[in-house]
Amino acid sequence: MDIFRVLSRGASLKKSKDIVTDYALPSVKQSLNKDVEKEIDFFRTKKFSNLAKSEQDSQKEEEINQTHAKIEDEHNEPPPPKITNEDEARLLRKSYRANVTGNDIPLPIGSFEDLISRFKLDQQLLTNLIDSGFTEPTPIQSESLPITLFDRDVLACAPTGSGKTLAFIIPLIQQLINSNKQKNSGLRGLIISPTKELAQQIYEECNKLSSKLPLKVAILSKSISSKLKNKIIKKDKYDIIISTPLRLIDLVKNEALDLSKVEHLIFDEADKLFDKNFLEQTDDILTQCKNPRLRKSMFSATIPSNVEEIANQIMQNTIRLIIGHKEAANQQIEQKLTFCGNEEGKLIAIRQLIQEGEFKPPVLIFLQSITRAKALFHELLYDRLNVDVIHAERTQIQRQKIIERFRKGEIWVLICTDVLARGIDFKGVNLVINYDVPNSAQAYVHRIGRTGRGGREGKAVTLYTKEDSIAIKPIVNVMKQSGSNYDEWLDNLTKITKNEKQNIKKGQIKRKDISTVPKVVKQKRKQREDMIRASKRRKQLTNGEEGETNNNDSGSDSE
Repeated sequence: MDIFRVLSRGASLKKSKDIVTDYALPSVKQSLNKDVEKEIDFFRTKKFSNLAKSEQDSQKEEEINQTHAKIEDEHNEPPPPKITNEDEARLLRKSYRANVTGNDIPLPIGSFEDLISRFKLDQQLLTNLIDSGFTEPTPIQSESLPITLFDRDVLACAPTGSGKTLAFIIPLIQQLINSNKQKNSGLRGLIISPTKELAQQIYEECNKLSSKLPLKVAILSKSISSKLKNKIIKKDKYDIIISTPLRLIDLVKNEALDLSKVEHLIFDEADKLFDKNFLEQTDDILTQCKNPRLRKSMFSATIPSNVEEIANQIMQNTIRLIIGHKEAANQQIEQKLTFCGNEEGKLIAIRQLIQEGEFKPPVLIFLQSITRAKALFHELLYDRLNVDVIHAERTQIQRQKIIERFRKGEIWVLICTDVLARGIDFKGVNLVINYDVPNSAQAYVHRIGRTGRGGREGKAVTLYTKEDSIAIKPIVNVMKQSGSNYDEWLDNLTKITKNEKQNIKKGQIKRKDISTVPKVVKQKRKQREDMIRASKRRKQLTNGEEGETNNNDSGSDSE
């Protein structure tokens, strides 16, 4: 029996333990013997205690052997590399395809221990790093940490899931610790994010790394914002604040926060913060940060040329750092394009993925609008999939609860709009489906970047129809730059013009409704609804006429 037929019945894995052990695919059975992280232990394998005793014994024996092997490796392991000259740095950069430009570029680090000798990294911060499971720097961290610790402005671009959050949090905390020694106080570190979900994620990482350190970190939630406005909390209480632009500007205008002492300003997902929807708000924040020693950083997985131009205007002596290609997807992601003919074909394509065993939860599905996301949610509910939908119309608490349930494996399929396309780190997402083609190459890179994170493999499937003949060309270019396989005939698509690009970004492609209800049934429903509306209008008119008659009668009586 196919496991996804079992899952599609809505069977509770908590109540029936035999379902997984009897019918699981080989890959799932193997996972029963592994101590998997909670977030990616999707089928709750840790809770199953009916493993054979011999299997448990062999597992313990294997763990002991691994421990001994690890101890031996530690004795024989060569010391971490130290980059001491330009030649070594050039070789290292070539290995991870880094392009670093600017004046007086610092040498990259070979390990976190390098930070101790070169920058006197705080011992507690290093301990927090190791306790959080970070043992070696990623390419973006190897390059950006020394740059920012030398107080240089940086414009950094690296693939999704490559560790950009850590790349700006570590130097921020270290520099604020050094600033504390000079008896500086108040708000000195500011991190701006385009979405509340991403801000929450940054806050959690920042909290871990600043644990047991004399730093106070806050995210501008409704509660904290209200307390700052009512002066229950002093404006200089926090050293680091993480916020979305609008909420921060509101507090500054109400004089509940003072940004004049901010020393480090970080824009995460900079391309989003400097597009036309956020540019005015971002400009307001820059105007309020008046410290002459202000250091600015911009991080994103995609950096368009217009963002680079803005960066050159607002930054001084900037170092430009690109890991890989500035509009390429993570190479760990297997990318696929599927032609569906029409909207009905998209639903068929999803059902085929389920039947063929390629639909491996957890799965993210992206659509272009809230209306379409809701419609697909109801369609997949009919298929008895464990599914939920998240979009901008849901409250912050609802969105947070859905995200937590998805991370715990209580939701298998999460349908969403681009509200979740940026920065959110879901460990273990196996598949991303673009039900609607994204309106730009940048949006595509960020969407599919929710899988294949932290060195794991992932898969992304983009469904397209004849309406997407223009919008599909930028997606093909990203696949080409990422080294993905695709049909050669797609190279012959007409090159997209600047005007066409702008039109795609401005207006969403008009598509038919997502529905499997036959046209005859839809027409009958419409007729019934029209009849009900007409009946209501007649009643209102009748009641109105009766009211006028009664008023006339009462008037004649009074005379």
